[in-house]
Amino acid sequence: MSEIGIALLGLGRAGSFHLASLRSLPGARLRQVYDPDAAKAERVARETGCHRARDAKQAVTAAGVDAVVIATPTLTHHGLVLAALEAGRPVLSEKPLGVRPEEIDQCFERAREEGVPLLVAFQRRFDPSFAAVLEAAHAGEMGQLQFIRSVSRDNPVPGIDYIRTSCGIFHDCAVHDLDMVCQIAEAAPEEVFAFASSFIPEIGAVGDVDNVAIALRFPGGLLATIDVNRKSAYGYDQRLEVFGSGGMLQVENRPRTLAVRASEAGIARPPADHSFPTRYRDAYRAELECFLDCVRGKRAVPITHEQVRRSHAVAEAAERSFREGRPLAPDV
Repeated sequence: MSEIGIALLGLGRAGSFHLASLRSLPGARLRQVYDPDAAKAERVARETGCHRARDAKQAVTAAGVDAVVIATPTLTHHGLVLAALEAGRPVLSEKPLGVRPEEIDQCFERAREEGVPLLVAFQRRFDPSFAAVLEAAHAGEMGQLQFIRSVSRDNPVPGIDYIRTSCGIFHDCAVHDLDMVCQIAEAAPEEVFAFASSFIPEIGAVGDVDNVAIALRFPGGLLATIDVNRKSAYGYDQRLEVFGSGGMLQVENRPRTLAVRASEAGIARPPADHSFPTRYRDAYRAELECFLDCVRGKRAVPITHEQVRRSHAVAEAAERSFREGRPLAPDV
């Protein structure tokens, strides 16, 4: 399969960076695009030389489509993933696959029945810095792991229409940190305790929060903390620290340039990346390259059913902990 024909569903916040990756990757060709905004889909189809599908079903079943990338609003993922799998098409989908564990299970079971890969887009797994820490931790380079700290502060604040349909900050943002922390620990936490508040009135008005702190206790005594915020005035803030008996590894923010200015006023360093499309540009491309390899049968899907289900369950426990004001054990 020298060239893989792709149907891209969704051209909004997530679809835009998948589109950029598709345009730059040899071996992938965009065949179909679908978005409820027909004018946007028509413009992208014209610019890329592909077809604009009138609906998602037409996009995933069209001739020349070998695989499907799903980047539509959160609550549509489950139905569209199943539709693509039922058509026998491999799928790369933004998370979550569903709002309940049963929906996640249904998607992976259908993928097994059809014998096609299903990859859920946890892009930090494909970022070179985060991947290096993950590999070092599993290789025992930091000795016995004792503490993990993850920080995620967004920039800019997503639009309220996105917030309203995102399934909330725990499943939209914190789940990335939870996935990485649990993957480093190679386990689900025994206990989760979360606090949260809202400083952005528009977010509080739709029943969500924008400021979160999560504490996790793992088997063997490993502890972790995660703090997440929807607004960072100084740029996109993504950091990770893993501490063990043999030392520590960190992922720092990536500056926009490496230029450092020194003068009488002091030393000025460049700001961090503005937002996630630039911070994770390479990761999104690597993620799509991995998906193409999975479609070709050159590698197994690296993010498993059990891992996706675990991340969802821990995010659900964290949100319930905040709502109920007590520590909880995730139902994994």
